[in-house]
Amino acid sequence: MAEKILIIQLKQIGDVLMTTPAVRALYQENPQREIHYLTQKPSNQIFEFSPYISKTILYPSQEKVGDLLKLIKQLRNENYSTVIDFLGLPKTALLARLTGAKQRIGFNLRGRNLFYTDALDKSAGVHYSAAQKLGLLEALGIYSQDSQIDFFIGEQDREKARQIFEEVGVDPAKLLVTVSPVSRRDYKVWPAQHFAQLCDFLIEKYSAQILFLWGPGEEHFIEAVRQGMKHQALPNYDIPTIRQTVALFEQADLHIGNDNGPMHFAISTRMPTIAIFGRPQAKNWIPPHRAQHQAIEYDPGCKDSCTYPQCQLECIRGVQPSIVITAAQEQLERILSEGLKRDNLK
Repeated sequence: MAEKILIIQLKQIGDVLMTTPAVRALYQENPQREIHYLTQKPSNQIFEFSPYISKTILYPSQEKVGDLLKLIKQLRNENYSTVIDFLGLPKTALLARLTGAKQRIGFNLRGRNLFYTDALDKSAGVHYSAAQKLGLLEALGIYSQDSQIDFFIGEQDREKARQIFEEVGVDPAKLLVTVSPVSRRDYKVWPAQHFAQLCDFLIEKYSAQILFLWGPGEEHFIEAVRQGMKHQALPNYDIPTIRQTVALFEQADLHIGNDNGPMHFAISTRMPTIAIFGRPQAKNWIPPHRAQHQAIEYDPGCKDSCTYPQCQLECIRGVQPSIVITAAQEQLERILSEGLKRDNLK
């Protein structure tokens, strides 16, 4: 019987993406093992086309007692040999214990390490979340430095992306820049007028096509940027699924946006990116030592001792447009000089 391993990482979707290097390393070390993943919607979409995950299990959204008991019974019946809890909340640490797995791996956090057989300290000097999570595999004798995140999609998702490009009138001869000025957390929202200034520069300097990205209930972010622009961006379109959004990134040339889910999706496609950070520290969420992924942040002197919400959001509002424009110019010049422009309708 194949070895079964359960991975636990609930929302947010960015956190789930940060575990994909560990998932890949687990599979590559022993392709015969069966890897199950416990998460929540919509993060389960990440694994629908993954060659590494055998089964995705959904954690109850309402956390009703009856649903939780059914989940525990289901997990115990799987007879996992190992559970890896990447989240490390008290409830996920307890759940790992209740699976009955002989080996339970998690971070050495107060009050939670009692439920693990292997409680590992976070690696000193390692900040990028995906690399930190990879460190838990050392309990299994697996050592990997490959922290590239994955998001596998289907051909139907790519076909939908092509349809969207044709619908909005993408010219494959011109640079295509995706822009995501959205976030539901105010400390991650770079001002709309700054995005407008950036987009106008890209259009004037490079004749770039600007394709905005947003989710349900976020249209007002896009309209605020459009109202501040002198030039026209590509028109709006029906909101795609998460996987279809990844397909859009596969054929775009550069992504610029706030620190949000789409930023992680873009990084998973290995396209050049520029992320604008506020309260979270960029070193935790952007792959280190990779020229194609740039992070822009401003420290008003409180990023290591954040007092949010007792502040004026100086960290995100203090990021100057000129700095982001310079970064975008560097990225686009590299794309053009190295022949990295993508075929947007391929």
